[in-house]
Amino acid sequence: MKRLLVLLLVLAAGVAAAALAVPTHAATVNGAAISQESLNSDVNAIAGSAAYQCYLNSQEYLSSGGDSELPPVLGAGTGQNPGDRPTATSAFVASYLDTEIGHQLVLQLAAAHNVTVTAAELTDARASLEGQITSVMTEILQTSEAQNPKFTCSVTGQPLTGAEVLSTLPASFVDQQVQFVATASALQEDLAGIGSSDADLQRYYEAHRSAFDTACFTVAVYSTQADAQAAAAQVASGTPFSQVASAATQGGPQGCDVLSDIAAKLPSSARIDSLPTGTVSAPIDDDGTYFLLQITSRSTTPYARARSYVSNVVQRAGSAATQKVLTAAERHASVHVNPQYGAWVPATATVFTPFTPPPSDVLNAPANEPAVSTASATPSSG
Repeated sequence: MKRLLVLLLVLAAGVAAAALAVPTHAATVNGAAISQESLNSDVNAIAGSAAYQCYLNSQEYLSSGGDSELPPVLGAGTGQNPGDRPTATSAFVASYLDTEIGHQLVLQLAAAHNVTVTAAELTDARASLEGQITSVMTEILQTSEAQNPKFTCSVTGQPLTGAEVLSTLPASFVDQQVQFVATASALQEDLAGIGSSDADLQRYYEAHRSAFDTACFTVAVYSTQADAQAAAAQVASGTPFSQVASAATQGGPQGCDVLSDIAAKLPSSARIDSLPTGTVSAPIDDDGTYFLLQITSRSTTPYARARSYVSNVVQRAGSAATQKVLTAAERHASVHVNPQYGAWVPATATVFTPFTPPPSDVLNAPANEPAVSTASATPSSG
């Protein structure tokens, strides 16, 4: 009996030690904790916003060329209290925890490079985030998923705007996303070798002032390369471009924008930044749509108005360097994930979703099955 009592005490001590060793965080990244509370809060915020879920689904669909999609946020089971939402799926929680680990690595890199953000940069980041969401929600309507409510969340046929989507989320969650966008943007500017301060950006602007001119333009759009080449030949033979553009397949749209932004939306081979005013470009191939472009006027853009465009150019210049540094940081990071959320796979820098338990380990397996309606289960009498 005494031997048994000693054994029980040893086992009890072992159980206590094991309990103390159970992870209290969702994950740690180089010693910095991602708490279960913050993870649950973020997942609940997303679960409560159908519009933000549509944005995330659309972003994944567009970035993968339609080859992949995010796992559903919500499963079938609900809590015990009235009004409880269905529980989040383990697949989505794992994928979102993976996102938070990536964010934590970026924030740590920014701290290591002494990168901080100002109030003005936070304002720019909020506008940038809203613009990104608006762009995604507009672009998804041009795809085969335009009528799929999982992607569009639109009942009017009009795209949701970034401001509309963000208004469906808790302010604390939005502020967190804005802070990350601002920090990641400043890190890109720093790793571009230019710097992220306003003085750094202004020096870059002064050295590349013409790249930020405000350019007014006329565009003629064609469905085939042959049509675009024929139109270019008409211009070369003396026909005014305004006349050629008005007869184009899709008319002759006009507008004005900062030159760097126009160039960013076109293939690099277009070289719009060096196109002389009044000269018509050679046919530009934009994913199978062809067009001619003429810059009708250019004027200097004051730095105050050009600042966000300067920042965008510098960020693009630093994107490759940032990706290289981030990839190296992922490879060498010390990441520990709470097993209930999955397992960290260093080779791919992702959180692997926990395995589904075998049916024998589930006390009431049918409770996890979707309900079958009586009507669909009853054979037809006809």
